[in-house]
Amino acid sequence: MEIKEKTTMEAWKSGMKAVLDEGREFVDTNKRVCREVINLKIEVSDPKKDIARPIETLNEFKKWVYPPIDEIENIILSKKLAPAYAYSYGPAIFNYDNKINQVDDFIIPLLKSDPVSRRATVVLWDPRTDSNPNKKAAPGFVMLHFRIEDGRLNSTAVIRSNDMFFGWPANIYQMFVLQEYISKKLNCRPGNLATFSISAHIFKDEFDEIKQVLEKKS
Repeated sequence: MEIKEKTTMEAWKSGMKAVLDEGREFVDTNKRVCREVINLKIEVSDPKKDIARPIETLNEFKKWVYPPIDEIENIILSKKLAPAYAYSYGPAIFNYDNKINQVDDFIIPLLKSDPVSRRATVVLWDPRTDSNPNKKAAPGFVMLHFRIEDGRLNSTAVIRSNDMFFGWPANIYQMFVLQEYISKKLNCRPGNLATFSISAHIFKDEFDEIKQVLEKKS
């Protein structure tokens, strides 16, 4: 299934509605009733217009403590593990195995020397630690890909498991932050953002809040 929208809020709402209307329902490992669509692609053509709006919408409920914007940014940009998290993406991106900076030492030099390259890929799944059946927490982002097209840097994330209500707003914001970082280094404009969620899902105990979001005017 593929969804294309102009703004982040429109994309978020369309993604949740697709899962709500067409998802398969089951009880997941944590005993929550879950509704799921497999292999959902969502593309946002102008994310900058309202990139933080989904996060602001979640905070308006005053029901959950959602991570603040600076903390969400830190998770994707910092080389150090974010406090109170079982994992964070920054160390895997900028300091993989305490040796490899996948962005500054690979993505940026590659796209500077070969702007049409199809190899600008960041891997976040570490089989040495994440391929463990007894491990409970594992990265949602599996891969990030960057491609320059018509002078704009487009970005795609492959996400193995994506809570479309609570998780996607932070995911798309983190992609935006990283895309901005790389675009500035390459001296090119940021382009669209796309998420490919292998499991795009929502939880039945949040259906009421999801329906309230869907009724909002973007």
